[in-house]
Parts: sequence; structure tokens; C-alpha cells
Amino acid sequence: MKPTIYFILAAVSILFSQCSGKEEPKIDFDKASIQLMSELEPQLVDTWKMQKVQINYQPDNYYQKKIPLNRDTTFQDFAILTVESASPARTSPRDLRRGEYNGTLQFRNKTYPIQFDLLANSEWLIDKKGPQASFTFSFNFPPGLRLTESEEEFLNNIGLMNDGYSLNLSADQRTMIWQGYNRGVERIDLKKL
Repeated sequence: MKPTIYFILAAVSILFSQCSGKEEPKIDFDKASIQLMSELEPQLVDTWKMQKVQINYQPDNYYQKKIPLNRDTTFQDFAILTVESASPARTSPRDLRRGEYNGTLQFRNKTYPIQFDLLANSEWLIDKKGPQASFTFSFNFPPGLRLTESEEEFLNNIGLMNDGYSLNLSADQRTMIWQGYNRGVERIDLKKL
């Protein structure tokens, strides 16, 4: 009797595993990433105003204490960001799954070179939900010694630089939102100029 029960259970489990409903489409993540990066590039390359930068106060954040920042703060009309495709590419051969960008950040009458590399968000590739990509935003100074300016130090201390962000470009391609991951910047609202 026992072998018959095992046989029936095995047959039923095979039957149910094959009748599990509609099959999910297979996604080629490399191909989907390349497609997303090619769509984002013409939308991102432009001049953007950082209209609103929201900073979360973190009482144990050493850098915020240097400002000093002692409460949640929102900066209006913070800076101007110019974005262009990185040339030459930072990878050889160029990795088309990544979006490589350079540009400038104009803050308090100073202009600083910046860079970031976009990586596609898997949730966006699967369901077209959530942010399209993530990246780390950093300065792009040429190699060598240089003095750090007070404006540059301020950008570091509030957590704007060398932090990870998610990027969500609006459907009309005129605005985008960056959500910060780690160092105090909660959100940046940007608008094309």
C-alpha cells in the first residue's frame, strides 16, 4: 500500500507543477538594461536645477555636526547640474548596461566637475515600477593634489557627494527625483532648465 501512496503523491506533484498557471516571461536583464540606458541618455543629458534638497538630521552624523546641522532642513534652488555623456567611456570596451555621465555642479558661484554611473533597477526592468536606476554621485577632479574649498566641504558634509541615489525620471521628462540612500540627503527634486 505504501508504494501506491508514494506513486500517487509523486504523480499529483508533477501534475500540479506543470499546471501552475501562466508562465512568467523570461527577461534578458543585460538586453533590458542596455535598452533602458539608451532611453535614459537623451533624457538626462541637459541642464537641471536642483530645486529642492531635503536633508534628514542624523544626530550621530559626524559630517552634519561640522556644518552644524541640528534639524531636518530643506534647501530651495540649491544648485545647477549639467549632465553630459562621459567621453571617453570609463570602461573599455564601453559597458552599454551602464549609463556613464560627467558634468558640472554649480553651487554658490563655484563650479565643480561631477560624475555618476547609472545601473538599472531590476524592479523597473521587470514591472516598470519604482525608480529606473541607481548611482553614486561624486566629484570628478583630475588626479593630483588640490585644496578643498569651503563650498565643496559643505556639499560633502550635508551628504550630497559620495552617496548612493535612486533616480526616477518623470513621464514628461522635465523633472526627476533622486532618493538618497545613506548620508542624510533624503530627496532631491530636479527640473530641466
